[in-house]
Amino acid sequence: MVVYRSKIFSVLTVMLLAALLSGQPGIAQPAAAPEVAISVDKNPIAANDTFILTLTVDQLVNDSEWRPQDALPNLQVLGSSSSRSTQIINGETSEQTTFNTIIRAPSDAGNYTIGPIELLGTRSNSIELEVLSAAQSDQLLDQRKAFMRVELARTELYVQEQVQLTAKLYLAANLHSGNIIPPKLEDADIRQVGRDNESTEIINGRKFQVFSRNFVVIPQRSGEQVIRGPLFQGQINVNSNRTLFPSFSSTESITTAAEDLAITVKPIPASWPPQSNWLPAEIVTLSLSVGSEGSKQDDTAQQQFTQGEPINLTYRLTAVGPLPDQLPRLDELVASLAIDGASIYPEAPESAVNQRNGRMVSQQTVRVAIIPHQGGELVIPALPILWFNTQLREQDRATAPAQRFSIVAASNASQLAAPAEPPATSAQTTKEPARVPTSEVAGTERLKRWQILTVVFAALWLITLIWMLWLRRAKPSAVTTEANPEGAGQQQELRAIKHACMRDDAAAAELLLKRWVRARTGADNAQLTQLTNTLDHAPLRSQLEHLQRCRFAPGQHEWHEGKALWRALQAALKAADKKDSSGKPVNDLPDLYPN
Repeated sequence: MVVYRSKIFSVLTVMLLAALLSGQPGIAQPAAAPEVAISVDKNPIAANDTFILTLTVDQLVNDSEWRPQDALPNLQVLGSSSSRSTQIINGETSEQTTFNTIIRAPSDAGNYTIGPIELLGTRSNSIELEVLSAAQSDQLLDQRKAFMRVELARTELYVQEQVQLTAKLYLAANLHSGNIIPPKLEDADIRQVGRDNESTEIINGRKFQVFSRNFVVIPQRSGEQVIRGPLFQGQINVNSNRTLFPSFSSTESITTAAEDLAITVKPIPASWPPQSNWLPAEIVTLSLSVGSEGSKQDDTAQQQFTQGEPINLTYRLTAVGPLPDQLPRLDELVASLAIDGASIYPEAPESAVNQRNGRMVSQQTVRVAIIPHQGGELVIPALPILWFNTQLREQDRATAPAQRFSIVAASNASQLAAPAEPPATSAQTTKEPARVPTSEVAGTERLKRWQILTVVFAALWLITLIWMLWLRRAKPSAVTTEANPEGAGQQQELRAIKHACMRDDAAAAELLLKRWVRARTGADNAQLTQLTNTLDHAPLRSQLEHLQRCRFAPGQHEWHEGKALWRALQAALKAADKKDSSGKPVNDLPDLYPN
C-alpha cells in the first residue's frame, strides 16, 4: 500500500514539473520575431498636407520603443499616439500595439519612399508616397474629406506688430468632434480672438462645411521666420454598412493641416527716438478726466480749487493692437511732468485687455492726485505719447491736453487768529460742547473711544458749569467766574488732534487739523497749507508735507510720525506767541494740553 502511494506521488510530481516547465516562456523555445507593418491614411497627398502613418506590431510594445523623428529624419513629425489591444478567440490570445503618427507631407511635389522601419529587430514594409503640387492638389477635392486653408493679413511687418491670421477648416462630412491646434512661431505671442464662424461653400460641385477661426500673431524678434500652419485633429461621421440601421453612423479619425507661412519681421526703425517706447498699433488714444472720470476736459477749461486741496486726474491710454505689457507706464510719464507750485502723486496703473471686432484692445488707467502749494494759476502740461501707426506705416502722436486751474490762496495769519464771537447767553453756552470735532469722524472705528471720552468730558463740564452758576447765585460777592467757553472748545479740539496723533491715525489727524483751522478762520474749505503759511514753522511744515505724502502717494504708506507732528504743532504755537512784539498773543488759543 505504501509502495503504491509513493508511485502515485512520483507520477504527480513529474506531471507538475512538466506543467511548470511548459508555462515558463523563458525556458521554452524563443518567441518568434514580431510582425511590423506600416500604412498611410491617404495617398496621393497634397504638398504640405498632413497624413497619418500607422505602425502596427503584433505584440505589446512600450512607447519608448517607437521614436518617429529618429526613424523618419526627412519628414516633419507633428505628434504621435499609441493604443494596445488583447483578444482571446477560441482559446488563442493575440496582442497588438498600434502607433499613429501625424506627419506633414513635403512641400515639393514628387514620389517619396517611407520605410522600411526597423523595430524590435524586425523590418517593416515600404510605402511609395506620391506628393502632388498645389495645382495638382485641386484634383483631390473629390476624394478629400477634410482640408485646411490659411490667410495672413500681412507677410511683412515690424517687430511686436500684431497681424491677423485666419484658419479655415473644410469638411465634406458632418463633424463629430475635433480640435484646431493653433499656429506656432518661436518667440511670438499667438492668441485666438473672437468666436468661430460656421458657413458652407460649394467647391467643384461638392458642399463643404467651413469653420473659420481668427488668431493674432505678435512676433517678438526680427528676421525671416516661418509660421507653422494650424493643425486639425478630430472625427467625422461616416455611414456604416455593417449595421442593420442605416440611420446610424460610425466615426472616422481624420487629420489635416494648413500650409506654413513665411513672414519678414522688420526691426524698430532707426529713426525712432531712443527715449520713446516702441508702440506699434492701429489706433492709440490718450484721454484725461478731472474729478469724476466721465467729465473730460479740454485745454480751455479752467476750474477753481483751494490751495492744498487735492486735484484728482485720471489718464486713460487705449491702444488697438499691442498687448498691455507693451504700453508705456503712465505713472512714470505723469510723474515726469514739470508742474510749478504743486506736488504730484500718481497711483499704480491698472491694465486690461479685451477683444473687439477681431482685434486686441489694451487699456491702461492711472489716477493722479495733485496738491497745489500756492495761489494763482496752476498749469498741468500736455502729456504726449509717440506711437507707430501700422495702417499708415509712420509715426503718430496721442496727446492728453494741458489743463489750467485757478487756485485760491489760503487765508493769512490774521484770519487764522480771529476768534469766534463769544456766546450771548448762558443757554447758548451750554450748547458749545456740541461742537466736538469727533462728530465728523463718527462711524470710524478708531475714534469710538474718543467719542466716549468726549461725552463724559462734556457731561462733567456741564455739571461744573451748573455748580458754578449755583455758587454765583448763592454768594455773588465771593464767587467770580471768568469761564471762557471758546477756550474750552479749543482745548477739546486740541485734545482730539493729540489723540489722533498719538494713535498714528493719518486720516483722523488730517480731518481734525482741517476742522481746527476752519473753526479759527471761518473758511468753508480750509487746508493744511493755511496752517503752515500762518505759523511759518519749518518743522511743522515738514511734518504736514509728510502727512500728505502718506495720504496721497501711491501704494501703502503707513504713518508713524504722529508724536512728531504733535510736538511740532506745540512748538509752532509757542513760537507764534513769542513773536508778538506788542505783548498780545498772536491768537486767542489757550495753553496747549499738557503732555
